Amino acid sequence: MTLKALLVENDPSTATLFSKSLTAEDIPVTCCNNLPEGLDLLVQHTFELVFVGKVSEPGSRLDFVRLVRSLVPAVGIVLLGAHELDPDRIAGLESGADDVLAKPLNWREVAVRARRLGSRAAEMMRTHSETLLKFLNFTLDPVERTLRHGQAEQVHLTSREFDLLHFLARSGHRPQSRKLLRCMLHGRDPHTTDRTIDTLISHIRRKLKAVSGTDPVRTIRSQGYAFGAPVTRLPHS
Repeated sequence: MTLKALLVENDPSTATLFSKSLTAEDIPVTCCNNLPEGLDLLVQHTFELVFVGKVSEPGSRLDFVRLVRSLVPAVGIVLLGAHELDPDRIAGLESGADDVLAKPLNWREVAVRARRLGSRAAEMMRTHSETLLKFLNFTLDPVERTLRHGQAEQVHLTSREFDLLHFLARSGHRPQSRKLLRCMLHGRDPHTTDRTIDTLISHIRRKLKAVSGTDPVRTIRSQGYAFGAPVTRLPHS
């Protein structure tokens, strides 16, 4: 299995060396030099690993880690360049990073850690993407991309409605901001706005209420939306 890595790094020499080193270990690397571009790449493509190095946006690396962790819970995230005694090492782990590597980087060590973390992430992502989600007598199937109520009745959702409902359902009760939901849908429609999100949520609620009399989506004031119903995860048959 080929692992794919995304590197966000605005130092060209570091990015080049990093890419050459991991590519030599059969881990192809896609590089970008800023966080917004990294986020765009992440929502449009599948990566098992995300490395976050030096960026020009001060104070935003940890926010980026939190955003990536919410968007792709199983992906492996590694922060690069923190010194051994840097308090950001702890903050990075608390924000959702799986590992923090200090400079100077040992490229062989980076490759070994990347392979171990990426293999685990790939398996988790595969399992996660195939899990049936059951809530309020609904069954959401991410493989068939269907939503059914009871044993047979199918609720017809558009592609964006399905993606939005699936994301909220697998996010548990954690509030998700409109910004994050926009990023999640960016691959399908780069012109998604907050108003688009609100409209899609309204359509989802209307369709679920039509067959069940209730819906699980909750509006969180000044934050966004959250899933308000218990979710049971089942393996796909």
